[in-house]
Amino acid sequence: MRMRVLAGAVATGVLALTVSVAAGTAAQAQGRPCGPGKATSGVGTAGTAWTLMSKYDDDGTPPNRLVAGEEFEIKTQAAGQRWSVVFTDNGKEFFRNDNDISTTTGIREVHPNPVGRTLPNHMAAHAEHLDASGKVIEVIDGSVDLDPPPAACAA
Repeated sequence: MRMRVLAGAVATGVLALTVSVAAGTAAQAQGRPCGPGKATSGVGTAGTAWTLMSKYDDDGTPPNRLVAGEEFEIKTQAAGQRWSVVFTDNGKEFFRNDNDISTTTGIREVHPNPVGRTLPNHMAAHAEHLDASGKVIEVIDGSVDLDPPPAACAA
């Protein structure tokens, strides 16, 4: 009997801790002054999986602390693949790496771009897998649209 009571108390405590951690994480995400991020994923022309995430943040360089960041992941099939990766915001290029070499886990690029306070942002990533001669083997294109940043962001 005593063992059942102890087991019940432990189970209740674990459940309460799990609920409070989950609620705290959700509340933290909802309380972001720059709002939630957006993400999209898909496969390239040769089937390589990719994910693009973007969100506003207030950690840019003063005087314009407001940035829209992009995080782009390509789940390559092997290490040593050469890719050309380009990020744009509303059609304007802000990051390029024409010699991005994959690791065993793929390619991951994360870069912020200073943005204005009143316009939406169309964040896009374009990647090309290149062979040794520079010939394109595969193409990946992804984008997400961010509404104008909330007034509370980087206020």
